[in-house]
Parts: sequence; C-alpha cells; structure tokens
Amino acid sequence: MHSVVDLDDWGYHYGPGVLALAAQFKSQYAAWLAKRQLKRFDAYFFVNRRDQAQHRELKSALLPNIPYTPPAQPFPQTNSPVLLFVGSLWYAPNREGIDRFLTRCWPAIKSAHPEARLLLVGAAPPAVRQAWEQYPDVSAPGFVDDLGEAYRNAAFTIAPIYSGGGTNIKILESLAYGRACITTLHSAEAFKEDLGSTGLGVARDDRHFAEQCIAWLEDSDDRRRNAEAGRNKVTARYTRPHFIEQVTQLCAPLLLMAQT
Repeated sequence: MHSVVDLDDWGYHYGPGVLALAAQFKSQYAAWLAKRQLKRFDAYFFVNRRDQAQHRELKSALLPNIPYTPPAQPFPQTNSPVLLFVGSLWYAPNREGIDRFLTRCWPAIKSAHPEARLLLVGAAPPAVRQAWEQYPDVSAPGFVDDLGEAYRNAAFTIAPIYSGGGTNIKILESLAYGRACITTLHSAEAFKEDLGSTGLGVARDDRHFAEQCIAWLEDSDDRRRNAEAGRNKVTARYTRPHFIEQVTQLCAPLLLMAQT
C-alpha cells in the first residue's frame, strides 16, 4: 500500500514570550517525534517552500493553498480608514498576534491617524472579543455573513502573525480580494519564492509594523500598486490547474507502481 502524506503546518513555529525556552523545547521535541515517522510513507505534500526546503531528501510536491471563492474582479480601492484582519481568532497564533498588535502598534497608529479603525473578523470567545473592543475604534464582531463586504470597505489588511505554520492563507485571500497586506517576516518567508514582497508590507518589528500601517493610510496610490501586483501573482500561481498538476506529478508514478 503506497501512501502520500499532507504535511500541512509541518514547520510549526512557537512564538517568543515568557515561556520562549519551554516553547522552543516543545517545538523541537514535537518535530523530532514527527520526523521519526517520515520513513513510513512514500511521498509528501508541503504547503510552503520553507517547510519543503527542510526535507530535500523526501519525494514531495508543493501544493498551492488556493484562496476560497475570491471575487472575479478585485474590489476597487477605497479611502476608508479601516484596517482589516480575517482569521480564526480562537487559534493561538492569530489571537496572540492581535494582542501584540493592539498593545504595541495600535496606539501609535491612532496617534498619527485618529480616524483609523480596526475590524477583526473571525470566530473568538465573547470575552476575548469584548476585551479587544476596549481599545479605541476596534470592532470584533466574530463571524460575519458577508466577508466580501468586509474586504470591500477596508483600506488594507494586517496579518501580525509571529508563530504557527502552514501558508497563512489569510494573506493570499487578501491579495485575491484586491487588498494589500502588512505582515511579519515570519509570515512573508513562507511566500518568499512565489511572491517576494509583492503586495506585502513586511514589518521588521512592532515599530516598523505601525509605521507601515501609517504610511499606507496616507498613500492610497502605493496601496493600490501593491494590491494590483499582489493579486496578479496570486491569480497566476495559486490556481486549481496548478494544484492538479502538482498532485498528478507526485502521485502518478506511485499509481503505476501499484499496478505493476
């Protein structure tokens, strides 16, 4: 029996903090346990080049993580002062990233642009959402019926993610909707070979993250150029035909072996 394994979130990264050493040990131990199992299988799917590059010895393919039902045409740019985050806010890397953004970046952004607003879309416990809404002009409604409307009314999106794994599809989705995204070095690294920094503002640290948000609130032309370039890259690379091609190339030889 030939088997192909999907290694999504394979390179899970635990973020810094008070328990940084414990998290690092946990990450290394989990990786050691998982790697011991790799020899049991015939081939592997990865979801980003960063993870795939760690295991060049494996027979593998890279699957594009396709944005779900984006609009046929990108939404036109808007002069809205709304920053948008979309994601499962119960997921620790997302929740921790929002906590960090609100405490370390949002005050500077509000000081420079008092009209700025932040919309946090995604499921989260009511107590967590209520705590976030104590910050000025922050709305955390949880799940929304019309995600397209949230993107349409946003100037750009943020993805302050410093831990976790996978492809952070929220970034690809943002570009597919026609919205540029400001994110971290950790998240941008997963797309480095496919996107580079196209469509992205890549922040080195918290201060730089706030500065990039302030700059894009002031420069709609730069936002538009990044959004257009990013969407062009996503629509060319992250497609169903490319997905099928990658699966076929990896699995066809195994199917032939099974038939002989």
